[in-house]
Amino acid sequence: MVNKLLAMKTIFIDRVIIEGKDRIKLQFKFDHELVKDIKKLPGINWDADLRYWHLPDMEHPITYLRKSLQSKYRVTYQEKVRDYTRTNNQLVFYQEVSSEDRIYLKFDFNPEIIDLIKTLDNYYWHSGRKIWSIKGGKKNHWMFIKVMLANNFKPIAKDIYNTFETKKKPNPYKFTNTDLPHKLMNYMVLKNYSQRTIKIYKGHLSVFLKNWNKDEIKDLSSERITEFVQSIMSATNYSRSYQNQMINAIKLYLRVMQNRKLDSSDLPRPKKEKKLPIVLSRDEIKLIIKNTYNLKHRTIISLIYGTGIRLGETVNIMVRDIDFQRKLIHIKAGKGKKDRIVPLPEILVKQLKLYLNQYKPIEYLFEGWGNRQYSPRSVQSILKKALREANILKNASVHSLRHTFATHSLEDGIDIRLIQEILGHRNIKTTEIYTHISNANILSIQSPIDKLGLE
Repeated sequence: MVNKLLAMKTIFIDRVIIEGKDRIKLQFKFDHELVKDIKKLPGINWDADLRYWHLPDMEHPITYLRKSLQSKYRVTYQEKVRDYTRTNNQLVFYQEVSSEDRIYLKFDFNPEIIDLIKTLDNYYWHSGRKIWSIKGGKKNHWMFIKVMLANNFKPIAKDIYNTFETKKKPNPYKFTNTDLPHKLMNYMVLKNYSQRTIKIYKGHLSVFLKNWNKDEIKDLSSERITEFVQSIMSATNYSRSYQNQMINAIKLYLRVMQNRKLDSSDLPRPKKEKKLPIVLSRDEIKLIIKNTYNLKHRTIISLIYGTGIRLGETVNIMVRDIDFQRKLIHIKAGKGKKDRIVPLPEILVKQLKLYLNQYKPIEYLFEGWGNRQYSPRSVQSILKKALREANILKNASVHSLRHTFATHSLEDGIDIRLIQEILGHRNIKTTEIYTHISNANILSIQSPIDKLGLE
């Protein structure tokens, strides 16, 4: 393993500014195969005057190049390059745990150390412990030491593994005596409430139940409950959905625990806001996709816009849910626990095959570190960065891509009932909102000012 790594061709990178733009400079000993692979990278350019290749700047260039080039080459910073201020010989503590065949690493946050770790074998970030690890063994131990020292970091053996307690992922179905009553908890589980809904209701009811003792709750009148909700709402500036969730949680508690129906006619239900969704133009979508250089990130953005699926549905797609022969995606347990199928455009068939061939996900279509499911927050960060790169000032979100898909489909003459089916809307009225923002309808109206003959 060590000899193989040492024999690898090396690409040295540096951060530079070219024509006012941040770029990643690539330098290496000339090799026909390496140049051929480099030319396949999105956004790559050759500067004939400076005699080097360069890419758009990114957060973790070593990780990106390593994955894009399928780990065929060693990638490292030039020794003189430091894009942040740090103390020389920063300490990197490590401990080898033979029983787990892992080497655990701990250090003060430093992006260059993270990039270096990602050049090592079988790296992994343990989010619960806030600690990195790599594969164990003498060869990997030696390679870790060599890489750290070569980049002016000081590895020190220290007992760090046992100082971290594993933080178990909280079980939303397990509650203590101070949390939800078991009867209510069992009801929601049997009714197949989502984990997110259970968590939200738990938060609202914990506030509600703390205001009274057990005897008071039994005799609570609708008037006193109304006063409680009004006091919460008047003291805060919560959203409409938050207020409705609180009211629904209280109603559910009374129905299940006390077998009574709350008269909610006097409860302060906020008025529904009638906001139009943010929709991007076709040119803006093109800019966003072109300014997303990472293949996985570009595939995610293209898939959401190209199919109109939700963010949660995107990260839940399994590899087996893609039907390339029929050009369909099977969306399982979407909003409302409903399955549906959505068409897969031809351009996405090609892009998905390229993505699958390069990243080779095991279970989920989009996976993060350790083959874990990609997080919704990561997708949101991808779009936010793409919007900045494309200089788009609209306050667009990932859900805006879904709105944009529906609006553009309507403008292209797709039947609104078919759009409703693809989006998974229960009611056609939900889909009809896109008729209010479609250019096809708005631009067909001629303003009276056009008839005045003004120049």
